[in-house]
Amino acid sequence: MDTSTPALWEKMRALAASGHDRAEELTKQADELEQKTSGYYADPPTVEVKSFVGAWARAKRTWSECTGEPLL
Repeated sequence: MDTSTPALWEKMRALAASGHDRAEELTKQADELEQKTSGYYADPPTVEVKSFVGAWARAKRTWSECTGEPLL
């Protein structure tokens, strides 16, 4: 995993902390994404691909809606 740039969940928490209107949703999805990512990359994995990708997709969509950044 690339550690030179902040993880999506870190960026979402920073945006939430700045007082964004959707702060609660950003924080909730950031927490879910971090948990699913940790579980997916655990040895052995404790989170299935479908669950991990679903959490990422929901978080990425919310991030895109809040920042105007393209989805992909």
